[in-house]
Amino acid sequence: MQKITVIKESKNPKVLVVTPLLPGHKISKETKVTIKRNSIPLTWISSMGRNNIPTNLQKGLEYYEGKLPPYYIMIDNDIILGRHMIDRMVGVLDKRKSDNIAFAYASFKFKGVVDKKFPAEPYAINRLLQHNYISSNSLFRSNIVMNIGLVTDNNYVRLLDWCMLLKLLYHGYYGMPCPNANFIAKSSESDISAGSNEDYEIKRYRVLQDFGHPIVERYGSKDSQHNPLD
Repeated sequence: MQKITVIKESKNPKVLVVTPLLPGHKISKETKVTIKRNSIPLTWISSMGRNNIPTNLQKGLEYYEGKLPPYYIMIDNDIILGRHMIDRMVGVLDKRKSDNIAFAYASFKFKGVVDKKFPAEPYAINRLLQHNYISSNSLFRSNIVMNIGLVTDNNYVRLLDWCMLLKLLYHGYYGMPCPNANFIAKSSESDISAGSNEDYEIKRYRVLQDFGHPIVERYGSKDSQHNPLD
């Protein structure tokens, strides 16, 4: 059974924040404190169930079907948001009214077992066709995602966020970086050992076949030298 908990509700929210949770998991104190660093009116819910992350996210979005704010963002239960992270991503999308800009993405860094920074670099189609370099904690235009649908198939678990970005690309939608928005994600041993390298490569191949190939067939590749589907 899915459990939706409303953590904060604004009268006229511009953003719906959804935190997917597995049963028994909780939202960290750091996340609860740092999400308050934003001034944009937002509604924040958790969506708990025995599903993969995108399915729990979808259940949260469906809870607000018909009254979804213009934007939504998935926020993991243990990240530390930088000051005005959500505000700044909203600013990027508000300024870019182009119909094909579907999301904005922030810089982030892992802290813990792995310490590594990932700046919000320019959106690059051929790079995205090779691997994902964009965080799932990105801000999306609600109407676009609800129109084409999330990717929730367990065949792609570990790479479902990449699948979603490729699905958007197939439909002609792109992302915009927001380098001055940032967050910290904690890394632990369990994160690193969440699956074998062999499992990752099998699923990566599956993603390239099912999501990458259709993009190349539909639009072609401007840089086939760096195209992993050749």
